Amino acid sequence: MFVWTIDGETHCAGFDETGALFGGAGALVFGGLLAVLLSLPSAWVLGGLGIVVTLCVGCRYSIRIGPDGIRLTLYRFWLVPVHRRHSLLDANIDLHQDLDVAELRGLVIRELYADPGFDNESDVFGPRFGQTRLVRLHARLVDALEAMRAAAANAPVPPELRNFGLGPQMGAFDLVRAIRDDRGRLRRVRSVSPVYVGEVEVPPGSMFHFNEDRFLDPRREDRLHEVVLGGPIPLLGKTIRPGASLVFTPSGRLSSLRGAFESEVEIDGTWVNGRDVLSFNEEGELMGFTLAKDGRAAGRRFPVGSRFQCWPGDDLLPTRWTVRLGGPLELPDITLRAGEWIELSDDISRITAIWPRSDVKAYRLVVRAGIVPIPLRKDGRIDLAGCLKSGILRPRGEAEAQRGC
Repeated sequence: MFVWTIDGETHCAGFDETGALFGGAGALVFGGLLAVLLSLPSAWVLGGLGIVVTLCVGCRYSIRIGPDGIRLTLYRFWLVPVHRRHSLLDANIDLHQDLDVAELRGLVIRELYADPGFDNESDVFGPRFGQTRLVRLHARLVDALEAMRAAAANAPVPPELRNFGLGPQMGAFDLVRAIRDDRGRLRRVRSVSPVYVGEVEVPPGSMFHFNEDRFLDPRREDRLHEVVLGGPIPLLGKTIRPGASLVFTPSGRLSSLRGAFESEVEIDGTWVNGRDVLSFNEEGELMGFTLAKDGRAAGRRFPVGSRFQCWPGDDLLPTRWTVRLGGPLELPDITLRAGEWIELSDDISRITAIWPRSDVKAYRLVVRAGIVPIPLRKDGRIDLAGCLKSGILRPRGEAEAQRGC
């Protein structure tokens, strides 16, 4: 691992130690077996095997941090690039840790403003052996990134609205009285005539919020993240009241509403609290809401005030719902209280886990709470096998003795 600076740019190069180890060992074992099976243990074969092993251990990475951003390249066979990534200066360089492993695994570049269809996280790179080396490299790269951000913050910012969808409607905004940050980036501006955000017509007098507090690369366009309505608008087949907030994702999609209705309202067959946050997915389906009346899910009655939220699946976890209970919920082994949490399957047909505040006694055993979710079986009872696998199951006598100490 080498780090150096040239003309103000920070360069780093090193080996992917895990890839080099497995690549070299795999080539050596496969080539050796092939030579033995074919009875070809000659100098030419051994020389060729040496060349193959040398190529296979050539797993390395290169990263450069300069005024144009962060450039990461991963190589195989020493010279063949297999992964290239160019990120602007508002990306972060973070330590990477797998959920099932306590140790750090490397570094990743994460984008908070990734464009649609663009992976917001790079492949893992950096030293794989030695936590101290990894943490030291991370600190040095972060310092270099902060230095480039500080230099970029002094760059002049154009006064006009830079937004692909809203830029052509620039005349609908009072840019003269707009509120900007110290660098001149747009923060808040009021509309003076109707503005179209996608298919939504926003009335005059609405306040548009751009560019959150965190650093934004000067080359990045102005990012709309919230609109406070200056008048009522039709949406979801209903009327959204003045003063409601429309919240948008970095890609410009409407993701949630805040304070949209005066009281309870029925959406997709569910009575929800219209003053609370309502979240939607890309298809416009309701993904987050608070019950305004008792509702049913997983064959049980959920009390009013329960907060439902859907979390899309990823490479590690499946799609799931979480519920913060608004009142008690009785299960076979425990009665959960208001404020405690449960998890539901993606189709909300069954309860998969619970998050009680205190330990649970079941079958002469104690299940520890607050570490990981306590898994449930399909019949709603605690899954002791799953608890044992998670390491949260203890004999009751041992738990009581520990509390007594």
